[in-house]
Amino acid sequence: MTDLHSHMLPGMDDGAQSLEDALSLLHMQCLQGVSQAALTPHFRSDKESIQDFLKRRQSAAERLREAVAEEDLPVTLKLGAEVFYSASLAQMDGVDALCLEGTNVLLLEFSPGYYPREAPDTLYQLTRQGILPLIAHVERYAFVHSDPNLLAEWIDAGACTQTNATSLVMHTKQRKLLFPMLRHNLVHVLSTDTHSASKRPPMLDRAMDLVNQHCGPETAQALQSRADDLFHGRAPQLPDPVPMKKFLGRWW
Repeated sequence: MTDLHSHMLPGMDDGAQSLEDALSLLHMQCLQGVSQAALTPHFRSDKESIQDFLKRRQSAAERLREAVAEEDLPVTLKLGAEVFYSASLAQMDGVDALCLEGTNVLLLEFSPGYYPREAPDTLYQLTRQGILPLIAHVERYAFVHSDPNLLAEWIDAGACTQTNATSLVMHTKQRKLLFPMLRHNLVHVLSTDTHSASKRPPMLDRAMDLVNQHCGPETAQALQSRADDLFHGRAPQLPDPVPMKKFLGRWW
């Protein structure tokens, strides 16, 4: 399996704080069948320059990759970032350097409670530059719970969407929304967004089992295939989104 969203680089953000923490998470990933993982620490343009972030990331990556080689872990790692959205993102110099290593995939996150109305246009502008936006943990945004069909606007603008494994395994409210979203082709890949063994452990295997049970093996396989495509810089085959409808206070 492929994990496109994780916080396993030691000392970079609120994820793994030490090399030992990072290796523990990677061991858990490997035991669950993850053979490819993206290392995507948080980046905010209002807190740090791209150049300073890349220097910090490279230093942390060298330490981790050396340790992974010493322990002979069966996992391929790629560097990336989880970029906090801003309306000026498409005009930012060097934003392509934050894409997943060797690809045009840029992992983006929004503020949990605020929906930027210009987002579809910003996403479209990024795609015009050859960047493929991947929207992180879509189930965590209050505005998506209010109207899941916003995701169709992002998809129409050229973006892909990602959900967290722990949302399916551990959070009932998010799980109830995610299964219909998956059936309506509004979610494209499943990742861990792992931070620590206690705060947000990697649960990709358990989440995939739930998708298989509730949405069918074809959906589970499609999630894995798309993640693999994005990891290798291939454009995934995406089905057309199907609008959801609200009935008796729930989205279907």
